[in-house]
Amino acid sequence: MLTKVKFALLGCSHPHSRMHLRTLLLLEEVEAVCLWDPEEEALAARQAEGGERIAAASTDLEAILSQKDVDFVLVARRNDETPDTIIRAAQAGKHVLTEKPLATSVAEAERALAAVREAGVTLGVYYCVRFNPVVQDLRRWVAEGMFGRPLAVEVRLITSQVKFRNPQHWLFDREKAGGGILSWLACHYIDLVHYILQDEFEAVTALVDTLSGEDISVEDVAAVAFRLRRGTLGTLQAGYMLPRSRAGYEGATYDTYFALKGTDGGFKWEPFERVQPQVHLESVASAWVGAPERIVTYHFEPSPAYGGRAGLEFVRAFLQAAQRGEPPPVTGEDALRVLRFVEAAYESSRTGQRVQV
Repeated sequence: MLTKVKFALLGCSHPHSRMHLRTLLLLEEVEAVCLWDPEEEALAARQAEGGERIAAASTDLEAILSQKDVDFVLVARRNDETPDTIIRAAQAGKHVLTEKPLATSVAEAERALAAVREAGVTLGVYYCVRFNPVVQDLRRWVAEGMFGRPLAVEVRLITSQVKFRNPQHWLFDREKAGGGILSWLACHYIDLVHYILQDEFEAVTALVDTLSGEDISVEDVAAVAFRLRRGTLGTLQAGYMLPRSRAGYEGATYDTYFALKGTDGGFKWEPFERVQPQVHLESVASAWVGAPERIVTYHFEPSPAYGGRAGLEFVRAFLQAAQRGEPPPVTGEDALRVLRFVEAAYESSRTGQRVQV
């Protein structure tokens, strides 16, 4: 059983702030939550949602970070503001769980990671999809060689159009966000390619553009081809393109796909099928000789946490790792890998050249 902790949510106006607060309040290990945000309206809204479990709320960051019994913070800020917030929290001796993508650039992320290393605290990054039971099974099956040598991976992440997501939001401002669909949403799938295949990215060729007609300064459509170090080739299609959706970020529509082809088989999976997701599997491995094609159906335990029950367990694993002095489930270096991929994609699109990651 973990020691009871007090958490501080640093950022109450982020698109995921409500979900993060809900997650913290669901964890029995979190006895209370402190809130900080420079915007009083957002701060008051989260305070009302948290009720009696909110121990303090302030627009003064130092007032929250100076509380000695706050050992953990969750940073949910604008991408360009995230590194400085991480640095201040680390210098105050707090363990940090932060929103992805961590920063607007590799250079800014490295600056934050240097401060974390110097402070000797734990930094985790919110790529919680790794804890999805499907992902855990796919990673294990690939490692066990069930599909043979991975030859090609195909990934698709299409979601609701920009008009449903407020084109004036900072997410669509390059100076504040760093990038568009690749850095905000496709980043999860970039991380999953590495995590499931347990291989590093070698090179990227990409085309990105802004085609929605909205007055935004980031890409809303991207087509990326890539190579992994052990030779696997891959494609990633991403975009804000679906013409029907609920407004906002919770309950938005998605069209997603993740598939692998190997010398001995493969899988295909639609990640945003959340009710009863299915994975279609094929393998000529000897253990599957009687039924080389199979469909595995998952029945997830419902949870209002961000990322569902998997997201809840992700935060619990981060708490456990920090308290034991162990590496967190997703490290700052993991986030750097994604940022390097995204920056390489932007450079490739700009220059028309293949770019080494």
